[in-house]
Amino acid sequence: MIEELSSYVEVTLIAFLVNVIPAFAPPTWIVLSLYEINNPQLNSLALAFFGVVGSVAGRFVMYLYSKALGKHIPQKHADNLDYFRRLIGDKKLGLFFGTFIYSLGPLPSNFLFIASGISGMEILPVIAGFALGRVISYASLAYASSKAFVFFKFLGVENVRHAADLLGIVGAVSIVFIDWRKVHEKTKRRKDDDGLQA
Repeated sequence: MIEELSSYVEVTLIAFLVNVIPAFAPPTWIVLSLYEINNPQLNSLALAFFGVVGSVAGRFVMYLYSKALGKHIPQKHADNLDYFRRLIGDKKLGLFFGTFIYSLGPLPSNFLFIASGISGMEILPVIAGFALGRVISYASLAYASSKAFVFFKFLGVENVRHAADLLGIVGAVSIVFIDWRKVHEKTKRRKDDDGLQA
């Protein structure tokens, strides 16, 4: 019992460290899979729960340092981010469900938290959606991959993941450089034009 508990605490700490790093860290589900392979007595759901606790804590720290970074960008980009924040600020439920659906898959979540931090978005809907989605995905992925880990290795998951990490960071940082007011007004005009044509 004490040995199992120490394994869960260890998983939480490793998941925290893995999720603080913005890129090139192993995916949390692979860490959990290795634990399940080496400790078959551990419960998949409990492993997923403790993995999510560490992940949420790590991603929250990532959000905080991204937010601190966002305060030091030029005024032009700061105004742009303010417009982006106002665009999505009243859509907390959509933000929750969007994050939840995304978190059901194995894709990196670094860009979600970097983008949230840089733009100063409200973090609670993102964390709630992330936590719920990751409990489900971690439990299923850790169980499945522990049964077929050699297969995942054969597919070269690591190379694909490194590319996804880089794309995630580029995507998150690019929100600074997009003119959200122009994009929003253009989309609005297009909708109005479509409405008139109908």
